[in-house]
Amino acid sequence: MIFISIASYTDPELPRTLRDCLDNARWPADLRFGICWQGDPADPVPLNVFRSDKRFRYADYTIAESEGGTWARSIAQRFWEGETHTLQIDSHMKFDENWDVRLIEMLEALPCDKPLLTVNTPVFWFDDDGRLHRHTDRGIPTSRVNHWGETTWVDYGPPHPRLPAYNRFITGNFVFTLGRWNEEVPQDPDHYYWGEELNLTVRSWTSGYDLYVPSEIVVWHMLHRAGPPRRHWEKGDEVVNAKNRVAYARLNALLSGDGSVDLGPYALGKKRSLHDYEVYAGFDFKNKRAHPDVYTGRPPDPVTIRTEADWQRCITVEEFFEGNPERKALSSLEDTSEAR
Repeated sequence: MIFISIASYTDPELPRTLRDCLDNARWPADLRFGICWQGDPADPVPLNVFRSDKRFRYADYTIAESEGGTWARSIAQRFWEGETHTLQIDSHMKFDENWDVRLIEMLEALPCDKPLLTVNTPVFWFDDDGRLHRHTDRGIPTSRVNHWGETTWVDYGPPHPRLPAYNRFITGNFVFTLGRWNEEVPQDPDHYYWGEELNLTVRSWTSGYDLYVPSEIVVWHMLHRAGPPRRHWEKGDEVVNAKNRVAYARLNALLSGDGSVDLGPYALGKKRSLHDYEVYAGFDFKNKRAHPDVYTGRPPDPVTIRTEADWQRCITVEEFFEGNPERKALSSLEDTSEAR
């Protein structure tokens, strides 16, 4: 069985996403949903048809009660009841036929005990005549860091040249893995938005999960042609800045290990160390430097840092982009933040 975790902030696309998910599954009776719905009473979304279905488990809040996307993901995640696999997605997605069987087959083919599939999913959209389009020219895209301030920000890199392939980052809009991930790597409700994915990445990896990209795209993310949908940060800068101060302090504590913040169940895993992740992914978190592969998107094979010379090649994101102006321009169809 597959547990599907969705956090939705008054998104009118949620009903279509749920119907599309069911209609394109080979075994829709084996799906279970955990949904944290943050609704606007002044702008209702029709969800009653799903509320009468026992496959759906809901936590209902108003947008006034919402504490942000990662808080909502943590609530949705708690509806897991032992299902074999779990899928975390956004509330505006499109599914290919037999997506469930195909994902399970991809996961089970991977040569490790705790595989995790994740990718910055390519986009779909409907044109003015209602025709469906999908962005297919990226293949299976790599992910690359294009900004590193309080946290890293990742965009689309070039297609993976060989599959299956490792991924150095988790992307929140698509995670498919073992169901027990919901208990072993619970979402930190005190995170906000920026930094959530890096937090989830290092905690999953140090908990023993091996990160891979799928060998084919079976779930697509919506391109919001009329602009981004509503988000929690509509509450204003004061709220956003306050939440980010907490989130960044927690992320810094996670990456420094200095004990300045009690992270409780949201600390690093015990299977591997943070340094092990740095070797695998190519990061020097202390000095905010990274191997050039982190900025180009070339995946670990099987690790990024192999020798002391590789550590010496690590540079800041500013140093990488200096003299490489073409790297600054996104080659993607849409701005990454708008698409997500």
